[in-house]
Amino acid sequence: MADHFVSLRRGVDGGKYSDFTTGTSTTAAAEFEFRCLDGAGSTKKDAVKALLAFIRFVENAQQVSAAGFDLKG
Repeated sequence: MADHFVSLRRGVDGGKYSDFTTGTSTTAAAEFEFRCLDGAGSTKKDAVKALLAFIRFVENAQQVSAAGFDLKG
């Protein structure tokens, strides 16, 4: 099954539907994307929980650095 993604360019706050790109291709060609595996039985609650976990990850400088991300400030 395909993955579906939603992506957002850097500096865009996501206040308008047109700020987002969605689809099923292998990459969104944007700085940030969230991808969900079709047919895995995930719920909206699962997706929100995962997004909150990503926020905690990015806010932790030790994790970000150890994972090799090049995120400033």
